[in-house]
Amino acid sequence: MAYLALYRKWRPQTFTEVVGQKHISLPLSRAVEEDRLAHAYLFSGPRGTGKTSMAKILAKAVNCEHRNGADPCNACRTCREITSGASLDVYEIDAASNRGIEEIRALKESVRSLPTVCRKKVYIIDEVHMLTKEAFNALLKTLEEPPQHVLFILATTEPEKIPLTILSRCQRYEFRRISTEDIRNHLLYIAEQSGFGLTEEAADLIAVRAEGGLRDALSLLDQCSGAAGGKPLTAAMVYELLGLTGKDRILSLAGHILRRESGEALRDFSEILADGKEPSAVLTELLAHFRDVMIAKIQPDAPELSIYGAQKQDLLQEAGSLSEPFLDALFASLHDSLSDMKRSAAPRMTAEMGLLRLCRLRGSRTLEGLLDRIEALERQLQQGIPAAMPAPAAAVPVSRPASSMAAPVMPAAPAFTAPPADRPAARKPAAPVSIPSPAPASAAAPAAAVTPAEEAPRRTAPPAADTPVPPPAQPARRKRTSSASASAAAMPASPAVPAAPSAPTAQTAPADLIPPAEYPALWKKILSHFMAIHRIDIYTCFSKSTLVYAGGARAVIAAPQPFIVQACNTEAFQKITAEAFQKCTGRALVPHTVLKGSPDDLRAREEASAPPAAPSAQPVPAPAASPDDGYTAVDRSELPPEALKDPLLAAALKIAPDCDIYKKK
Repeated sequence: MAYLALYRKWRPQTFTEVVGQKHISLPLSRAVEEDRLAHAYLFSGPRGTGKTSMAKILAKAVNCEHRNGADPCNACRTCREITSGASLDVYEIDAASNRGIEEIRALKESVRSLPTVCRKKVYIIDEVHMLTKEAFNALLKTLEEPPQHVLFILATTEPEKIPLTILSRCQRYEFRRISTEDIRNHLLYIAEQSGFGLTEEAADLIAVRAEGGLRDALSLLDQCSGAAGGKPLTAAMVYELLGLTGKDRILSLAGHILRRESGEALRDFSEILADGKEPSAVLTELLAHFRDVMIAKIQPDAPELSIYGAQKQDLLQEAGSLSEPFLDALFASLHDSLSDMKRSAAPRMTAEMGLLRLCRLRGSRTLEGLLDRIEALERQLQQGIPAAMPAPAAAVPVSRPASSMAAPVMPAAPAFTAPPADRPAARKPAAPVSIPSPAPASAAAPAAAVTPAEEAPRRTAPPAADTPVPPPAQPARRKRTSSASASAAAMPASPAVPAAPSAPTAQTAPADLIPPAEYPALWKKILSHFMAIHRIDIYTCFSKSTLVYAGGARAVIAAPQPFIVQACNTEAFQKITAEAFQKCTGRALVPHTVLKGSPDDLRAREEASAPPAAPSAQPVPAPAASPDDGYTAVDRSELPPEALKDPLLAAALKIAPDCDIYKKK
């Protein structure tokens, strides 16, 4: 006897033998028992799910001479002829090759004749969606009102291509993909009945590979069992015979990527390719692995994870250490690499560059881990930099016995702070320098902040328009721009000038402020720039953020979470964000991220919505320091060399390179 493929040998012969389609076999068997069959049925669903098998079972059940309930006996002459395909009254028509109107006309002529042996003529039209429009129209009337002795069973994988006039004349049954567990159990049963060994890991692997199609699973089992040579079929043999990459190698490659080990990742990739795998196949399996990681994070007991076997615990640990946004970024980057490979003349190099991008991808781990990293960074900053000043406009001298020069106390992290109402934001804070005399050790502590009483003499009103402005007490170290001069008009020139009326001063926005109405479109353009340069990490952090201010030389972004604020205010993030603003606006803007709803956020929004500042009638020279504040301006050329080596002064000049320097009188 000739060898039969497993999917043909183990084709179901009764309603109860159909795997994974009880929602269809039960109503059909009940209709057969009660003799309430329709004249036309439509079976639709993915390939290999039992549509044709169910059609043959229904044809046998209708015409069986010794039916056992609803199931055919499969022993009478009619059942045997239908099973072997030799019945004169059951027609299996392939619509892909018989799709024209002439074939349908011949079918209509055949319908008129009575059955030869069976009670009903059954027409099984497979891939019915392949019929032409004219063929459907010719079949329409016959399908609507066929003779009593005719039963139509239509089968298709693409029901959306069938005209609605045909669909409305049929009882439709939708076949589902068979679950991985059902396929695995059926494969183990067939292997046991066929007399060859099959491990559960191998059955799981074949079941997942079949993607819900039992016919595909049986074909894969047939292929692997034939090459096993009588040995028990294991998962390793299935990997080798089907040309798949083992899960241990995929786990190793994924581990190198997550640990950002570029060299080791490329080495593993080269070894996999040396075994005959295609680059696209490797990336596809890596993509499937990260998908499994996401499934393991959301549903740890998912049945498809059983293919990992003893390595499932490693998968669960990996899933627990990764955040969902980071997995999304990995998945998106891999998908882009696969798309690029289809258009690339050098697929391997494209795949390698994609792996390197994955290794460089910065993503967040779990929130707990990220918070630990942020706390560690804060501790480092606290150890190296003193506490922040109350406000950038107030210059606080610092006394240091070990150095002849001292810089102001720098903030631990940049923060947007609106200037006081009597001091414009364009005025840059000065960096006072103290030249103290030798002091005891107790003098090393930072000096206390300037009290409001000490600050009061400085906050006087600007001189009137007709009042001549006296020259500065000290010559200016460098020329100031017109904008700086205009901003300095609000600074005090002399304490002798009477104060302005106590009416509140309205806040004004800079003249070069980008209109707030343009912020949504501008921010969308900037986010698109991050995607274009493959910085998924920055895009992920900023995707839920909002641009609230863009004008002058700065841009303020409001983020919803504190850890996002910390991440976006790092030097690397700010550099790339500044480049994005430069490219999208043509202006050099220094970005800064604040927390949504915080005072910094509210002040930025208020400043953006303020009316534009009126242009100054004439430029006013920058005022000198108040003569009674205890400090005098110092030119940088006058500073001793040891003062320039002071780390705090260097840090201050790095942040504000054009600030003024003062020394104590």
